[in-house]
Amino acid sequence: MAGSSEQCPHGMGSPEWCSLCKNAEKPSVYITGGGMAYHATPNCNALAEGQALVANPEPVVTVALGSAAVEGRKPCKTCEPPV
Repeated sequence: MAGSSEQCPHGMGSPEWCSLCKNAEKPSVYITGGGMAYHATPNCNALAEGQALVANPEPVVTVALGSAAVEGRKPCKTCEPPV
């Protein structure tokens, strides 16, 4: 990690405390607030089908693989994101 004078651009102080900074080099994956999987692409058919089943679907967001938002989720069997 960089020297102690470097600040996290996400307001967390040291980049070592920020899950976004720590995972910046990891690939991006896509999730929703209500789903149990993460996806390789926001256009995944399984993701779209799941969104269609919900009256008010959560937005699809981009997160780094390895971030806290991905914990407890499984990789999608349709689009096969990295693990």
